[in-house]
Amino acid sequence: MRDGIGDFDWDDLRILIAVAEAGTLVGAARALGLSHTTVLRRLAGAEKALGATLFRRRGGILVSTSTGEEALARARRIQHDIATLARSVRAADGKLAGPVRLAAPPGLTTDFLVPRLSPFLRQHPRIRILLHTELSFAAMLDGEADVGVRISVPLIDHLDIRRVCDCRFGLYAAPRLAAIATRAVERGGPPGSRYLAFNDEFADLPEDRWIRQIFRGTPPILQANATTVLLAAARAGIGVAALPRYVGDSESGLRRVPAPTPGPVEGLFLVTRREQRGVARVRAVVDYLARIIAAERALFTGEEGI
Repeated sequence: MRDGIGDFDWDDLRILIAVAEAGTLVGAARALGLSHTTVLRRLAGAEKALGATLFRRRGGILVSTSTGEEALARARRIQHDIATLARSVRAADGKLAGPVRLAAPPGLTTDFLVPRLSPFLRQHPRIRILLHTELSFAAMLDGEADVGVRISVPLIDHLDIRRVCDCRFGLYAAPRLAAIATRAVERGGPPGSRYLAFNDEFADLPEDRWIRQIFRGTPPILQANATTVLLAAARAGIGVAALPRYVGDSESGLRRVPAPTPGPVEGLFLVTRREQRGVARVRAVVDYLARIIAAERALFTGEEGI
């Protein structure tokens, strides 16, 4: 690590301390797990960067100069401060206190997560939940969230990914349109012609491919970029929508429409950054979310046969 003070590498402080304690380059190399030549090169680099001789040879031993003694005293203070900082951080990570940034799709956040967070927050009053909606996996890697609840698996390194249950999709419409669509399916045809879909940029989503296939190339009457918008449009009677079962089944203003082909089944995933594995407050949130999702698995998996 460099701070702009010449070319001094602060990581070389441990080289100086090891040389002073061992009295030889060989002993310092052995203590650090480095080669003799590496220690020699880095010691020479440190002396050059500081513009001072830090050690002189006396017999077979390296002895610090007066300048070296001053540098070593400061190096040991820095080493102590770093060790204190590390202990403090580890202690903070081990406490069930502090903020946890939780990211999930808007519908899942408002309809499922928020109503179920109260017991957790009562049990852990020193943990604060910061909710985000529609945060990308790349943003998670950048540290903008600690925990993500996602539908579909992220193919990204440096994330811990835990599948907690299946997430099934179905067709839904407002009652009048659902009745018309159901009769059409029972007669062996597609469920009418009025359907809703994602914008073309999301056409690869399994549920979008599914509903477009069911309606056999008929263009959607309305497109949107979010499930919450498709839900509102379906509720308003505009068309049939492909929705997660946990969304559609819980809406009193919607009815499920029999589908000619089974709906896609995706996964519901808990996602965390790998460096957060040992943080107690993050682990507590992940474990709680896993428990409540498992306890209400039927909301996500739905019924078989439609």
